[in-house]
Amino acid sequence: MRFKRSILVVLIIIISLILLPSELMIRFINLLNFYPIVYWISHISAIISVLTIIITLFWYGNARKSFSSPIKNKKFSSVKIILTIITILVIIQVILSLFAQELLYQITSILFITLSIFFGFRTFVNLSTSLLFRPNVKEFETTPSVSIIIPAYNEGKVIEKTIRSVLELTYSQKEILVVDDGSNDDTLKIAKLMESNNPIRVISKKKNGGKWGALNKGIKSSKSDIIVCIDADTVLDKNAIQPLVSHFIDSKVGAVAGNIKVGNREKILTKLQALEYISKLNIQRRSEAFFRKVTVVPGPLGAFRKSIIKEVGFYTGDTFAEDADLTLKILKAGYKIKYEPKSIGYTEAPISIFDLAKQRYRWYRGLLQVIIKHKGMVFNPKYGTTGLFLIPWVSFNGLIFTWINFFAGVWTFILIFNPFSGFLMYIRIYFFWFFFFLIIEIAISMYAVYVDVNEKPKILFYLIVYKLFYGYMINTIRILSQLEQYLKYPMKWEVIKRTSAIPIYKELQYV
Repeated sequence: MRFKRSILVVLIIIISLILLPSELMIRFINLLNFYPIVYWISHISAIISVLTIIITLFWYGNARKSFSSPIKNKKFSSVKIILTIITILVIIQVILSLFAQELLYQITSILFITLSIFFGFRTFVNLSTSLLFRPNVKEFETTPSVSIIIPAYNEGKVIEKTIRSVLELTYSQKEILVVDDGSNDDTLKIAKLMESNNPIRVISKKKNGGKWGALNKGIKSSKSDIIVCIDADTVLDKNAIQPLVSHFIDSKVGAVAGNIKVGNREKILTKLQALEYISKLNIQRRSEAFFRKVTVVPGPLGAFRKSIIKEVGFYTGDTFAEDADLTLKILKAGYKIKYEPKSIGYTEAPISIFDLAKQRYRWYRGLLQVIIKHKGMVFNPKYGTTGLFLIPWVSFNGLIFTWINFFAGVWTFILIFNPFSGFLMYIRIYFFWFFFFLIIEIAISMYAVYVDVNEKPKILFYLIVYKLFYGYMINTIRILSQLEQYLKYPMKWEVIKRTSAIPIYKELQYV
């Protein structure tokens, strides 16, 4: 507890420093003669970050052609729109540099202060509510029956390992259902072979109907009122089920989100995703759990009350984020949704940037689709804190802040490499923007690793790469994906290649 309070105090101090007048920090830099160090570190980091954005824009434009949902109208591609906007910003800034330096300074200061306030407020809300979150619950006097559903489509490389991890669970009262969604590989064959020797039930759908349809098929065929849904590439902690189930002793709980971690951490790209899951997704889930209203019960591991799934209308296929859609329907019906950090599911993260882009393309467009679908909940007092705070907060984090952050970053980078902007402007803006935001992210990541379950500090060694490369790449893909959703580009479910790279639970190195 003392460590947590110390982290919070440090974060508050850092955020306060960001919001101090820039002149104070400039004097501090002058006093310690940091100019040469600041210049070269800032310049090199700026070059890396700018190159990451540029490469992502041009790479995405070519990679997008290989997606299963090709763009028919190429005149209005998302990449061209973003490049046009950036070009306009360059022209505006050069003109201001030549003819209105004071106005350039004022615009930059306002933009930076706005971003700092948004960033500081978001950090304060996420961290404070995460600190206040307490997952402790009572347990059932008897062990309730649980139905575990595994939807699978062309998961031949991973399905056996997933089934074995479920069979090895310490929870005794379980029914295991594998729903093959019309696979054209050996998924069904492997599942059937395992069915002959193990207590599982395999359901075969001759025609592929989407993950949401396979889940509904399994739910309707299940015998228990508590349903646990997992992805076909997920390896479960052997003690994952009991903590999830305990929350259902409260009759108002409609669902419980599990703690999702990246299981295949052999490559730098998957290590960066692991850090993202810990410092971004899990912290956000802890924050929402303080209100007992988690906004996304993740596909890799989540538990539901079957009667409530029926009440809200099962999973539906009108968005590409069926898990977020069902979650919001449960919240809309007035039920609680909790988060259980001790219930761990290890998912297989994409091992190539191309597959990562396909995955995030679906995530970000799907989230936007769900927000648009449930826009009637935004600021609606009928839905309590869900409508008045949680949904607007999700929209702010996923949409508004993303775009503000992107354009503030682009504006700052243009300023740095604008030969007419001046060295003093360079130091004032970029020193704050890079160094202090980096310190905050380091502090947040340290806290996230500390409070998470089964994590070690060595993952923090990838923070610099995360900041300079991964974060910019992911945010660029996010805005391009969201822009394509606004423009109503055609979309299909993007299939990610499986490698079966997750070790079995007892061989995981970081547990």
